[in-house]
Amino acid sequence: MDTPKRTSYRKSAVALAIAAIIVGLLWSQGHLQIALIVLSFVSLTVLISSTLSIATLREQVSDNEFAALHDPLTELPNRLLFHDRVHQALLAARRTGSRAAVILLDIDRFKEINDSLGHHTGDLVLYEVGRRLTETLRVSDSVARLSGDEFAVLLPRLDDDLSAAAAAAKVREALAVPLAVDGLDVEMEATAGIALYPDHGEDPESLLRHAEVAMYNAKESHAGYELYAAARDEFSPSRLRLVGELRSGITRGELELHYQPKVRLNDKTVVGVEALVRWQHPEHGLMSPDKFIPLAEHTGLIRPLTLQVLAAALDQCADWRSKGLELGVAVNLSPRNLMDPDLPRQIKQLLEERNLPPKLLELEITENTIMSDPKRAREVLMRLDAMRVWLAVDDFGTGYSSLAYLKQLPVTTLKVDRSFVMSMESDEDDAVIVRSTIALGRNLGLRVVAEGVESESALNELRDLGCDFAQGYHLSRPLPAAELEQWVRGRPLTHAAEESVA
Repeated sequence: MDTPKRTSYRKSAVALAIAAIIVGLLWSQGHLQIALIVLSFVSLTVLISSTLSIATLREQVSDNEFAALHDPLTELPNRLLFHDRVHQALLAARRTGSRAAVILLDIDRFKEINDSLGHHTGDLVLYEVGRRLTETLRVSDSVARLSGDEFAVLLPRLDDDLSAAAAAAKVREALAVPLAVDGLDVEMEATAGIALYPDHGEDPESLLRHAEVAMYNAKESHAGYELYAAARDEFSPSRLRLVGELRSGITRGELELHYQPKVRLNDKTVVGVEALVRWQHPEHGLMSPDKFIPLAEHTGLIRPLTLQVLAAALDQCADWRSKGLELGVAVNLSPRNLMDPDLPRQIKQLLEERNLPPKLLELEITENTIMSDPKRAREVLMRLDAMRVWLAVDDFGTGYSSLAYLKQLPVTTLKVDRSFVMSMESDEDDAVIVRSTIALGRNLGLRVVAEGVESESALNELRDLGCDFAQGYHLSRPLPAAELEQWVRGRPLTHAAEESVA
């Protein structure tokens, strides 16, 4: 295949060959002076042509080098160049004993922008993200687009660990300003993960991987950004060891349930309980769910864990029923549970084995659990509803569900997230969310449960707003079954056959 260099050489050779023929003819006819003039002219022309071709070739080489190391849309460094810059920054940090950081950013709900507004708008968003990142950070910092909607930032010199968090907060704030596209304001948000040198890695690969782990943890917790924590890295040695111990713990029956009561606000009668799992670890003692549930969700252990929790909760429900306490019980489901088409059959079997009516079981699912795969979620929920199992949307207000879609689901209850309820007396924005959720639930014909009730004044305000039920530490912390039974027997009790909110 011809290249610019080969074409230039071919043209020069042809010109010189023609010149040689002409000079030879002139020389043979005695026109020596003319022959020399022609030869000088042709040589000069070839020299100029060669010089221009070399300049063009150098420009082409430079363009190729730029294209190989930069993203064509944003013109930011690509993964290859970013990797090299991190490598160079770490070499410098080792020499000087300084610190550095890598921040990985992912544009939230970018697929929705592409799908609803088109790829042209998506490209404009990506370009604008790159521009804002570059303008927000220091000249010495590096910004790169690694792939799709994933960007990376290198902070080569850090004053302290807090500087990396401050930088992450700063870029998220810069991206939060809506982008005007064709008369529309496109909302942009990003989630970031931070990895520090030398704490979280001493090479580019480790820092990028750990920043990615932190970013996905931040997405799960809706924290905006997070610093890498080995305890939340499913591939770290300590996490892998804990996975093995959890697998054994499920088999050995180390999981235990505590129960938090729910009361009806207009008369404070007990109407049901929520089953909350704990792990009685042989070495670490009683572990809260936030320490092991994410682990189970990422390793496939969530299915056997949930089935064991369901079985234990229904065993306890049957035991209370035999003692005259007909308390409904609620159990939380994870996204993986809701995507399991065999779940309704398994729940039906568990209820039948204990001779329990379905109305004594309520299943709680979060907004994000439903929206992770709406079609499959709806299919499973419709089957559960046909069994007459109660269905509740948990942590309402923290996810991204469509109100129109929620109306299509067979849910019976909305649970207002504790983060809003706990601060409703001090934060007007949270108070507005609580009031709006209660009004929404009532307008849709759903019952509303407020979580995280911490004071009598909050309880009274929720009652005045028309909230139906409440749970929280002001009423009772989660209790072992025996203690919960004593607590319930000292209070009014609504018969579950009449009204269950489990």
